[in-house]
Amino acid sequence: MKPRKSEDPLPGRAAALLIVLCVSGMRAETARYSVPEEAERGSFVANIAKDLGLTGEELLARQARVVPEGEKQYLQLNKHTGDLVVREQMDREELCGQSEPCL
Repeated sequence: MKPRKSEDPLPGRAAALLIVLCVSGMRAETARYSVPEEAERGSFVANIAKDLGLTGEELLARQARVVPEGEKQYLQLNKHTGDLVVREQMDREELCGQSEPCL
């Protein structure tokens, strides 16, 4: 049996790896927080800048944003301070239905 030849030559793979390594410094950070469903609008959840080890200025320069999984934006980020607050009160039944656990 003949060994299968790769479609990409080795230099191409090395260049791709180099690009991945260079871009890896600009990676996205993911953070998860627990928020009680009874939390009122404007309730403090966390300081994203502090949790990521950044200043508010760095957070603003990196164009940080909250990306919702559904239609509604339940959380709001103050890009100047890094504070994450409740934008809209959450309803467990609306979000998860009868599924357990609700994440």
